[in-house]
Amino acid sequence: MAKFNRSNPTPWPNGAYYLLRLIEFATSIGTIGTLSYFVYYLVKARFGIPYEFIILYIAALLSLLNIVTTTVAKCCGALNAKFAVAFDIILLACWTVAFALLHRAMHGLIFSDCTDGHWGAEGGNGVYVCRLYKATWAFALSGIVFYTLSCILDIVVIRRVGSHKYVAANPKSMQQTKTYTPNYTADTSYGSGGLPSHG
Repeated sequence: MAKFNRSNPTPWPNGAYYLLRLIEFATSIGTIGTLSYFVYYLVKARFGIPYEFIILYIAALLSLLNIVTTTVAKCCGALNAKFAVAFDIILLACWTVAFALLHRAMHGLIFSDCTDGHWGAEGGNGVYVCRLYKATWAFALSGIVFYTLSCILDIVVIRRVGSHKYVAANPKSMQQTKTYTPNYTADTSYGSGGLPSHG
């Protein structure tokens, strides 16, 4: 009888992996969106762009690149957990540095109320800018949280592979590994029509 070698094509838990990548993607897009708004009006008013924004922008762009490349590699079954954790640690460091600098620059604004009294006259866009500042701060903090979780997931996968709880798939994992060869022991001569005789 044919035998099949069935093995999990990836050691990654799909649900946790894709959920984290989806949230990280949304965090990166949100960060780039809010920063683009600030950069646009700063450039329009001919002000310099704060280096805190530049570092955070770079962290978000690198995150998008990492999400795309690692997801494609995982779908192709070529994602190595050691490489993944290395990239995630680098990005975690980027988000942490960017958040620390942003928090230092915005420390007096984060916990203030977004009201007309603090942010300009009624009808202006001061309140809207205040909310965008806080959203940017929250996105940066989310980047730290979820890349920390990604690093933990990478380490779990590394340990899972190292403890032999996972059997890597091979190119023939879902193919028939044993062929069937007819073995006639009865008379199959032309006298019997080329068929085995049954009595």
